[in-house]
Amino acid sequence: MAETALVVSGPQIATQRVTTTWQTDAKTHKVTEEDVTSIYNNSLHDDPASRVLLDATEQGYELDNVGGIDNPVGLTGDLLKLNTLLIHGPKSRLDDQRSAAANAKLAVSDTFFAGSCAAAAVLRAADRAAGALVIDLGGGCTPFTVWSDGKLVLAGVVPVGGDHATNDVQIAFGMSLSQAEELKKRASAILSKDRATGRIELAKSIAATGPDSVSKRALDVVVNARFAELFAIIREKLDDANLLHRIGAGVFLVGGGAQLAHVAELAETVLGLPTRVATLVPEIEGLEKKEFPAAYATVAGLLLLALKSEGGPNLMDTVKNLWKKVTRK
Repeated sequence: MAETALVVSGPQIATQRVTTTWQTDAKTHKVTEEDVTSIYNNSLHDDPASRVLLDATEQGYELDNVGGIDNPVGLTGDLLKLNTLLIHGPKSRLDDQRSAAANAKLAVSDTFFAGSCAAAAVLRAADRAAGALVIDLGGGCTPFTVWSDGKLVLAGVVPVGGDHATNDVQIAFGMSLSQAEELKKRASAILSKDRATGRIELAKSIAATGPDSVSKRALDVVVNARFAELFAIIREKLDDANLLHRIGAGVFLVGGGAQLAHVAELAETVLGLPTRVATLVPEIEGLEKKEFPAAYATVAGLLLLALKSEGGPNLMDTVKNLWKKVTRK
């Protein structure tokens, strides 16, 4: 059975901040490599038993209540603390996904959060250091990650995505879901004077069960409302975590939804941060001929993370073969 890596997302993904304590040697009072390893391993057991740990990021150490320490090895003190950000998902849901993979003759050897994969594909070290927000505009939901001082400081999944905008278009104009999906691609995320008048003529195949044409303004209003709601939810989460002022490198948009016209402008307006459709990091090759490489960010990031993990050669071969299929399409 071939090995593979599993990418997971959805509103069931949750984050948890934990603080773990560790007593240093009573004689030397020195922090050792073994102390750091032990306190990190202990922090990973703080996630609930019904959840599966997907990622863990060290937020920094404290030694005798003195914080802001990145590497405590060699320092003198008695009580060491480690602050960790955990990302986890429900065990039952992930077990179902593993079963589905097993039915396809695939053994899941590692599991990754979709938001972490997307960030790996587009963020340089300088972006992480300056502070960055990566938003993966997917279909049924929108994973996002926030980075500051080189660390992952916030992650989550908003239960709103491009599919919701498609549903809105379907209801607003009385057409099938497939027709609404095609029409949505012709919308603009912002309301502009250039599209205040005029109509979009629909081909007969599209207008089979719906109108022959739709108002450009009306279409933009429907799509704008849904995406503005999405970015407003993310902004609220950043406000709650007091992180807006720490995002110096700006917002990076990836995923199929990032192809929507003027979506970066809308995000910039709602979030109040410089926003762009992301480009992939130089380590990722093979998408030069693709019309929109950012749509493949999650798969590309999976490749990078899988190669850095402790997966065996079977996993590496499976992920590389997957990449070949993506880049050849």
